Amino acid sequence: MKKILVPTDFSDLSEMTLKYAVKIADKINAEIYLVHFMDHPLGRRFSTSSYGDESHQGEEQLFTIQLVRKYHTTLGGLASSYSHAKGEIHYEVFNQDFDGGVETYVEEKQIDLIIMGTTGEETLEEFFTGNHTEQVIERVSCPIISIKENPHNINSDLIVLGIDLKKDENDNYAKAVAYLNDLSSGLGTTIEVVHVADAGIGDHSVLEAEVKKMADNYGLLNYNISVTENNDKERGLMAFALAKGAGLLAVLTHSEGGFFRVFSHSTSEELTKESDIPVLTINLHNV
Repeated sequence: MKKILVPTDFSDLSEMTLKYAVKIADKINAEIYLVHFMDHPLGRRFSTSSYGDESHQGEEQLFTIQLVRKYHTTLGGLASSYSHAKGEIHYEVFNQDFDGGVETYVEEKQIDLIIMGTTGEETLEEFFTGNHTEQVIERVSCPIISIKENPHNINSDLIVLGIDLKKDENDNYAKAVAYLNDLSSGLGTTIEVVHVADAGIGDHSVLEAEVKKMADNYGLLNYNISVTENNDKERGLMAFALAKGAGLLAVLTHSEGGFFRVFSHSTSEELTKESDIPVLTINLHNV
């Protein structure tokens, strides 16, 4: 993972997300692409340093030019405040709105990882909502880390990976595991693979053996296995991750409706919005 996209709306949450992204980038020797997405009529070739004779521009277009320049300057200031970062921080105002722009940007720049903030709220005023994160998860071909304010255990050396034993022909577990191995190796972490079983299931040895077989088949490295019981899969996974002091909670998804492979659709939204531990999501149908 060498290229990290950090979308920003210049909020406090976005700045905190950038700070977190710099820590990740320093550990895995990656570059950061700090981007504000804004659909404007000036074209992809627009330069913030010059745009012809501004005296001939209409009032609305002139305002847009000035706004884009302001955003570009703000991005530059944010990037320069992390001049101590090991890798370069690129920045730009990308001429496309957020919904479609992220997917385009990931493909054009061959982004390996997105780190974005989520408020856990569902208000129209919030730019980065849980639902917004879900939309990105459905579309992009790279993993996403979603992070809330004041995340827990960001310096932890443990990734908790929630996993199910079911799969379909479109699941690309091999690629997902390759991403996990790459990230875990760069961060210097161990992966705790956990299966959330129904309460009262009893002996875990059969389930543990099945999980181990699946992990080994796809080449997962440096991992341990646990089975925990909870009828509420989401709560069970979050409780396990908190008890273990995990720095990252990893889950696998399908593209259709953002369904989590191991959970229901409602749970997929709740994990993104409610978890105080940063959530790494890999879409099994897109990678």
